[in-house]
Amino acid sequence: MAFSRSLVRSWLVLGATIGGFLLVQPFLIYIGFVSWANHLTAQMLAGLLRLLGAGGSAEGAYVRSEFFSLEIVAECTAILPIVIFLGAVWATPATTRSRWSAVLMGVPAIVLFNLVRLVSLIYIGYLAPRWIETVHLLVWQPLVILFSVGLWLWWAERWRTAL
Repeated sequence: MAFSRSLVRSWLVLGATIGGFLLVQPFLIYIGFVSWANHLTAQMLAGLLRLLGAGGSAEGAYVRSEFFSLEIVAECTAILPIVIFLGAVWATPATTRSRWSAVLMGVPAIVLFNLVRLVSLIYIGYLAPRWIETVHLLVWQPLVILFSVGLWLWWAERWRTAL
């Protein structure tokens, strides 16, 4: 019975985290957090493109390179994958210290993975423009979510406390 209570608690915490985020998302848009995240993602992407020699620049949420340009919208940021990861971490029976170590390791890893996704979309937009929508929607979006869940599973296997 203790195992099923723990399992129910975990699912409730995960559901509450994701559901809570969806409820406060309009407020986050209203106060400008989402716009800030879009601009920050655009700046990081432009910087990475410059490092790769693609001449990236950002103006607001628009990113331009020598090859291709795109606009960063809320779904292009790492916000939702991070929320899923955080919800899963907080739903896992573990010490507070191990949870914080997961956050400190996981959030930057998810952001970096998302930037790799965006860089690849810039190059796909240049080299195979007819494939960009397919790769964007059917390949990369699920991969980012799977990466977040996989990262959580990796952490949970190594750091969680015994049920």
